Amino acid sequence: MGEDNKREDDRVSAVTLATCAKTAELTNEAAALFTILPLYGTMSEGDDCLLENTLLVASRVAILFLIMGAGVLAAKVRWVNGEGAKQITNVVLYIATPCLIFSSFLSVEITPDLINNIAKTALFSVAVHVFAILLSRLAIRKDQTKRRGIYLMCVTFSNCGYMGIPLASGILGPECVVYASVYIAIFHLFAWTYGISLYRPGEKLPRRSLFLNPGVVSLAAGLLLAGLFAAMPQWQVPSLLGEPLELLASLNSPLAMIVLGYHLCVSPLRPRAGEGKMWLAFALKLVVIPAAALGASVLLGLSGLWLSTVLILTSTPCATNVVLFAARFEGDAPHAAKVVSLCTLISLLTMPLFLALSMVVNPL
Repeated sequence: MGEDNKREDDRVSAVTLATCAKTAELTNEAAALFTILPLYGTMSEGDDCLLENTLLVASRVAILFLIMGAGVLAAKVRWVNGEGAKQITNVVLYIATPCLIFSSFLSVEITPDLINNIAKTALFSVAVHVFAILLSRLAIRKDQTKRRGIYLMCVTFSNCGYMGIPLASGILGPECVVYASVYIAIFHLFAWTYGISLYRPGEKLPRRSLFLNPGVVSLAAGLLLAGLFAAMPQWQVPSLLGEPLELLASLNSPLAMIVLGYHLCVSPLRPRAGEGKMWLAFALKLVVIPAAALGASVLLGLSGLWLSTVLILTSTPCATNVVLFAARFEGDAPHAAKVVSLCTLISLLTMPLFLALSMVVNPL
């Protein structure tokens, strides 16, 4: 019996190593495709813009789904169970995401123009979220089940961290990450107040959650650090602090995708009867809200790197936090995983269009 168990363990280990090696190989190939796309500086080349943006979006989604496959594998071979998925969720929400936001300020240079653009980013980001909240609550009203919260959160919150930052930095360059971090902080401001209330209807949330949440705290700390850099330009963050922060930040997307893959494993993607509001939520999230943000920027005469960053983040599919919050706060996590996965797949058709339009309206 002992020999049989040992052989079985060896077989599982061999299969696991082979699967991981193949996943790593495919991920590296997709990442290589992403890095060689000649997007930056070529956005005004007309007909090639849409094709290049399509390839960029496809490469980012491919990478995310390959990592998600590791979560599916972990669920299939029972390396991760429901409790483990909740614990990984906590690591993402309370450690990896704050480190991602904070580390984006390690090399930023504070200037009056930067402060002005950060303020514009914050105001426009707040406007986008408020518009999404009002629109979703008007459009999705009759569903009183747990799924209504999932649909409302799907419409309101974009995948600005896990998908938006890689896309924005790939198209616009690393300079946009500061503005993306501001958008993400606004995202967390609403997510840790309004977002939680969707899974806890009728429960009064403490006021401190408005400011004492991972997104806002890490943004404030990052701005403080950037201010210290401005006051003492000779001072540099020691590698003993900077490298651990960057390594923890790099856990953000992989761990979130693993959690999503786990929940996807227990939730079939096949559409079912009675899910009409899910498709309405997709239409609002992927078409109506990006179009409204783009139209508002034209009417207000806005422009600049900060605007392009916000428009890209707004056009991304619904946030992985839809699943993370459902898992953390006793929501319908399997259905949330289905919603996020389908929304991400459909975004392959919508995102390239809005990315190309944003570059036409706001050429850099």
